[in-house]
Amino acid sequence: MRIGVVADTHVGEHLPVLPPEIPELLAGVDLILHAGDLTDTVVLEELGRVAEVVAVRGNHDEEGGLGHLPRDVLVRVGDARIGLTHGHRTAAVELPAAALSLVAGRPVLLGFGTAMRRRFDRVDCVVTGHLHLPIHRRVGGALLFSPGAVYQPECDPHYDWGGLRARGYRRFRMSLPPEAHTPAVGVLEVVGSRVAARRIPLERPMAVGAS
Repeated sequence: MRIGVVADTHVGEHLPVLPPEIPELLAGVDLILHAGDLTDTVVLEELGRVAEVVAVRGNHDEEGGLGHLPRDVLVRVGDARIGLTHGHRTAAVELPAAALSLVAGRPVLLGFGTAMRRRFDRVDCVVTGHLHLPIHRRVGGALLFSPGAVYQPECDPHYDWGGLRARGYRRFRMSLPPEAHTPAVGVLEVVGSRVAARRIPLERPMAVGAS
């Protein structure tokens, strides 16, 4: 089984449309998981033309007809159990993490992987988004995977970096490794209960300017 993974598309909020390269890259997959921050139902429609879509709600999805999506979903694919979640946590956790990241000059995620793993009981893989950062490591006996985001603010000439919070976020983004700045999707290969993941960068520039 091949499963497409998409996160943080932000269509209608920042991107005017879903990049047409994404359906091309995911052609032939058996299922698509979207890890939240779709921000427009058209994303479900377009991905649904490729394969069945399972999506969770991101912190930008409370409006736009997406507030009904669940925060967490357990997906069974063959013998594999895959947890799908966006990854946002309370401000009491995220704000200190952001502040420490700025001081350290590198991402300080304050137990992000462990927190995501604890959202599910017995799983072989946890798919997440939110951080706009690729993740590929094992946590608590499960693969933790994010391909990174489709929308990357530093690739957007129209993104508003004004204000203290936005400037701090820009400093955080600049501390990330080079691959974190490239829009990407992912593919999971499932054999029995084993799950392998790979990240696929988008080669075409984002069409920006919706905001």
